[in-house]
Amino acid sequence: MVKQDSKEIIKRIEALLFAASKPVEIRELLSICGLRKKEKIVHVVKELMKKYNDGNSAIELVELSGDRYYLRLRREYHDLVKKYVKRPLFSRGIMRTLSFIAYHQPIEQSKVAAVRGSSSYKHIKILIERGLIEAEEKGKTKILKTTQLLADYLGVPNTPSAIKKALMSRMEENKEKNKSAQLGSPLKIKNIQGSQAQSLSNIQQDSNNA
Repeated sequence: MVKQDSKEIIKRIEALLFAASKPVEIRELLSICGLRKKEKIVHVVKELMKKYNDGNSAIELVELSGDRYYLRLRREYHDLVKKYVKRPLFSRGIMRTLSFIAYHQPIEQSKVAAVRGSSSYKHIKILIERGLIEAEEKGKTKILKTTQLLADYLGVPNTPSAIKKALMSRMEENKEKNKSAQLGSPLKIKNIQGSQAQSLSNIQQDSNNA
């Protein structure tokens, strides 16, 4: 691959960090830039961190363990935008696995699987990729615990009790949103035919989208 100039390297790194929506490993940044030595990447990322972390942006770029970088919304803007962003953080299954780990941490991965089932291995992989839990090798299993990143995301102290409480609150919020969505779904209209029924259905849909 042709060697990229500095401006193009910056653009590629920024593009990947933005599009990933999760922590990005330095090897991925090397790959997208067509480089082999990480010193150049680290230098560029440090410059980007100055750009985003000067206090003049709602976005921040943070460095995580394992040579990973994460472009994310600053915590103080979460409450402001969450009513406009309907997508939950994770599926209910993943949230339950995360809550279980938070409550029992530090906990062996095998014990999580024994309670949460084999699907928890996939959940754990996703949570590690997102930087919300970390795993330490111990014999044939791993010891799992939540990270500072999760605490920052939830806006609470990095303690098991505070994280568990915040996660349970999020799960309740998602449950209420699902109930509201079901109550707000278009009603089945009986004894009304043709264009009248269609007009009422359109009104209901417009009200749901308002």
